[in-house]
Amino acid sequence: MRIYQIFMPELATFVKFKVLEPENVQSFVNSLQINPSEMSEKEYYISFRKEVIEKFIFNLKGEVSESLRMMSRKAAEDCLDALYIGCIMLNPGLDVDTWVSLSYTKDSGDGKKPFGSSEDSDIDDDSMAQAFLESIKNFRRGNQPKFDLEDFPFPIKKTPTTKKNKSITKQKFLGLDMYLSSQIIGQTDAIKTIVNALKRSQAGLSDQDRPLGVFLFAGSSGVGKTHLANTLHTYLFGNEKPMVRIDCGEFQHKHENQKLIGSPPGYVGHDEGGQLVNLVKENPYTVVLLDEVEKAHPDIWNTFLRVFDDGILTDGKGEVVDFRNTIIIMTTNLGNDKTTAHLLEGGTGFTKSLSYKLGTKDLPERSMLERNTNDAIKKHFKPEFLNRIDKVVIFNYLSKKDCEDIARLEMSVIIDKLSKKGFQVEYSNSVLEGLIEKGIDSVRGARGLSQIRRDQIESLIADTIVYSVVPKGTTFHIDYEDGQFTSYVQKPKKKSDIKA
Repeated sequence: MRIYQIFMPELATFVKFKVLEPENVQSFVNSLQINPSEMSEKEYYISFRKEVIEKFIFNLKGEVSESLRMMSRKAAEDCLDALYIGCIMLNPGLDVDTWVSLSYTKDSGDGKKPFGSSEDSDIDDDSMAQAFLESIKNFRRGNQPKFDLEDFPFPIKKTPTTKKNKSITKQKFLGLDMYLSSQIIGQTDAIKTIVNALKRSQAGLSDQDRPLGVFLFAGSSGVGKTHLANTLHTYLFGNEKPMVRIDCGEFQHKHENQKLIGSPPGYVGHDEGGQLVNLVKENPYTVVLLDEVEKAHPDIWNTFLRVFDDGILTDGKGEVVDFRNTIIIMTTNLGNDKTTAHLLEGGTGFTKSLSYKLGTKDLPERSMLERNTNDAIKKHFKPEFLNRIDKVVIFNYLSKKDCEDIARLEMSVIIDKLSKKGFQVEYSNSVLEGLIEKGIDSVRGARGLSQIRRDQIESLIADTIVYSVVPKGTTFHIDYEDGQFTSYVQKPKKKSDIKA
């Protein structure tokens, strides 16, 4: 017997396989405490493969188990399958199909000896590693039963989001574009791009060793980039845990990369890990939002090159973190300053700053928006970074109709809040016009609309509820006149009034 060591990228460690002489392989199979007459063929498959894994991988309970423990359940199952393929490549007589056939038919039927029993099964050390890695790369699980991880002596990490992952079904993707369109206004092209990319991933047509999707959202502030990421996370993964959000403005210096992946050994905080890797370990099925990515130090972008390529990242403690079940979304405002300057052109000095403060309702041409954005992105980021992104999604500026739809959504927030307390809300079209006038323009986007809704409408209703008696069933009538929001209440009729 000898030990054959091969590096497996999936585990980010060397796996030490035991290699036996052909005659010893058959002796090993005969010594197994597995009685085919007492179990079904499926049970025999599982038991046989389990015995092979445990007996022929020398460091299974060491480095291998540590790497498996950090993986999701599906990734661990795939790696165990790959390890079994390695065992039978190095010890061909361990082919489970041959031994199932012998056990249940007492004869192979073709007069041939079990594969690997001849003397021509010697291992060529120069080519075995390459052949092994190629077979793992091309390996696809057939009809054989999956490994039952519960039977192994080492613990496999069970993520609390397994149920969420199972909920990402074909049926759910069928309704994804409709749901996003109802929540994200004016970004039809962006939604279509995201949904198509995720459908390819769900259908198995994308690279399985990468995240589910890597996108760069570009466009003006307040057009829905962050809102789309948050809505996508809620729909696909639920709202039990919020999406992983990293504000890249906090990582403007080179050394702050340690805050993401953790300090190296010997430094303060080494055992605490990093912000990003800790969150993904805890919740491997999530949306990872890198907000305003252009503000981060360029060396921090290099950290994500391996994540975009292989779907994994090694943290400061040397542990491998799996990103293959995440959707990575980056946002940027690059190119927006040039587009905004075009919209506000015609003034200089104080006049120009005043024009910026007042904003504008004009919209830029789509071609100019794409040109300014793409030029700024290509100038700011390195090609090796951009080449690993699935799609750069450029968000539209908001049209007048988009603004009206967003204003209706904001009013629906008030209606929903008050309906839970037994109140009703009615409002005129002038209220929508007031929200658009005060809260939306092409420069600031719709980000200020929520603030207007809270400060001027909800505060008005709150004063009425706090300082007077408002019975359940009351209707709040909201209006907008002379630049001010107004409201009056209509209390429900008493039963005696109804009878009269």
